[in-house]
Amino acid sequence: MPAISTLRAGAAGVTPASHYVRIPGEVRSLGRPATATRPAPRRSIGVMSAVERRSGAGIQSAERALRILELVGAAPTGLTAAEIAERLGLGQSTAYRLLATLQHEDYLTRQPGEHRYILGRSVDQLGRALQVQLVATDPVRAVLRALHDTAHAPAYLTVFRGDDIAVAHIADSPEHPRIGQLHVGFAEASHTTAFGKLMLASRDDAAVARFLEKRGAARLTAASVTDVATLREQLDEVRAQQLAVEVEEYLPKLACIAAPVRSPAGRVVGAVSVSVSAKDLPSRAWELERAVRRGAWQVSARVAG
Repeated sequence: MPAISTLRAGAAGVTPASHYVRIPGEVRSLGRPATATRPAPRRSIGVMSAVERRSGAGIQSAERALRILELVGAAPTGLTAAEIAERLGLGQSTAYRLLATLQHEDYLTRQPGEHRYILGRSVDQLGRALQVQLVATDPVRAVLRALHDTAHAPAYLTVFRGDDIAVAHIADSPEHPRIGQLHVGFAEASHTTAFGKLMLASRDDAAVARFLEKRGAARLTAASVTDVATLREQLDEVRAQQLAVEVEEYLPKLACIAAPVRSPAGRVVGAVSVSVSAKDLPSRAWELERAVRRGAWQVSARVAG
């Protein structure tokens, strides 16, 4: 396979390739233990009564409550109880009971004098708690900062969060800012990113199929790979190279390169990546590959002890 400096023209502009280099990194934990705690929950108004638990209705109530939160979260100005009941096919009494519980627990609230439900404080607290759980350790942050300084590019650490992929840390600066759409938290459209391809390539075909079925394969740009067969070919190449490169799949005029972070057993548990202008990638390919591979190895080594 040709070295990464050999770039051939393709539909997305350039398509890099690389030789295989194994990175013997180790990793136990990529983040600090969560320190933020939520207050003890108040007495529930009755989403799951003893009768409901015995009958299995408690699970149904929990699912309905989650659907309500998703529905309200997707409505910029909120929704009325009648709108929620209609869209979810709920009876008025069921909708009001669930809404009362969610409002009591501060997951939903209403503006004074209005009848529209909007997201409440508890949702924000959960989001903050997620960011605390994803915070990278100081040694890992130092590696990402050094990579940013060396590569003159924003550097990213991503980790598995269950079956999902999350951004745990970003090192950037005003001179080399992060991708605007990326922030600490769950990543979207991971199939179009270098770190997403790298991490998906570490999973077997069944796991990849489940991920795509759950998250989809949206087309973000004209270069985005959305065909499952083509994506599988990309993942096979990533497995062979232990490196992932994407050009203009996530954003026009942008390219990214990612290398794996491994557990002591050699399992891929995350990725280190950088993003640069697509036009700069051909001339900087070797430099960026070395920097990203070294950064991924250092992240693994820093948190192995």
